[in-house]
Amino acid sequence: MRKLRSLVLIGLASALVLSGCSSGERSAADEGTGAPIPQPRLSNPALAPDSRRVDMVVPTFSNPTRVTNPLFPVSSQGSVLMLGEVDGKPFRTEVTLLPYTRIVDWGGQRIETLVSQYVAYLDGRIQEVAYDLYAQADDGGVWYFGEDVSDFVDGVITTKQGTWTAAKDGPAAMIMPGRPKVGNVYRAENMPGIAFEEVSVKAVGVTLDGPFGPVAGGVVGEEFHYSGGGTELKQFAPGYGEFLTAGGGDVEALALAVPTDAASGPAPPELGVLAGAADDIYAATGSKRWDASAAVQTMRAAWARYEQAGSRGWSGPRWPPRSLDSTPRHALTTLRRRERRRSRSPNRRWICSCAIVRCLRSIWRAFDSGSRAC
Repeated sequence: MRKLRSLVLIGLASALVLSGCSSGERSAADEGTGAPIPQPRLSNPALAPDSRRVDMVVPTFSNPTRVTNPLFPVSSQGSVLMLGEVDGKPFRTEVTLLPYTRIVDWGGQRIETLVSQYVAYLDGRIQEVAYDLYAQADDGGVWYFGEDVSDFVDGVITTKQGTWTAAKDGPAAMIMPGRPKVGNVYRAENMPGIAFEEVSVKAVGVTLDGPFGPVAGGVVGEEFHYSGGGTELKQFAPGYGEFLTAGGGDVEALALAVPTDAASGPAPPELGVLAGAADDIYAATGSKRWDASAAVQTMRAAWARYEQAGSRGWSGPRWPPRSLDSTPRHALTTLRRRERRRSRSPNRRWICSCAIVRCLRSIWRAFDSGSRAC
């Protein structure tokens, strides 16, 4: 899970391992398509043998930003919302495809990559922001080309540890095979000391419990973390990509994806009122007028009308899904409490409470199948 992925450093021993890979060996960036990808020299009996790996050779990237792999549909997925619990606290992540690309030189190719923004909140506070680079190879495998990570404490960046770029810091890594089979192994990140995750496919063709009912064709994997030797359960589903991560008592599960879960028909008017009031609150934080009580009350009243209306006025399955039932109520309650304490709270605490509203806005916008949340 990504919060846990705030990346485990192995210290000097790992640095020596990496130096063994980089010194005196040619880089895959120089060897070109079809060449073996140099691997870090690791010694751990829990690692899979190379014979099971499906990510050992540099693939060809002819049309890298057109991702057709249904198990990691990043190019067509505007937004993803995941909810869970980490260290006994509420955990929420929002993933958004950004409207630009980035070029990475690797494997003798200039590869255009998609840029996806990942934002994590722990107990309502922003915890991590990352910009991830993805591209699809001609065989359907989706590869990971790096991330620009910022970790936050009390709204302030404390470290950018875990930031890496393919070729500059190590090899690109496979995030999802084109046709995963039971027994396949791939490394979603392959740089011990910076980031290392090895995934073993345990089951395919699995039916998973989705936001609106069963989702067929899922894949179940086990992710091994080199530092500490721990593992996590991973699930991937067509149309969604990463579906669930669980390990050590923590869990992160998909709650909503756009456009996969977008409702048909116009959005209920109450949700437009909520989004507009959220904008008003953001405007208040940037000025010296701190009275946002009217906007908070407008949001509470709009949500009450929405709940009373049920599903009247739009078609499709029950919306929002049951996994989100408590989220808006909790967010609005927290927002009201923070608003009442605003005169005694630092500016950043109020802004942080407003970040809760972003979760609401991303949910509202999912009613418009052509929109991308936040």
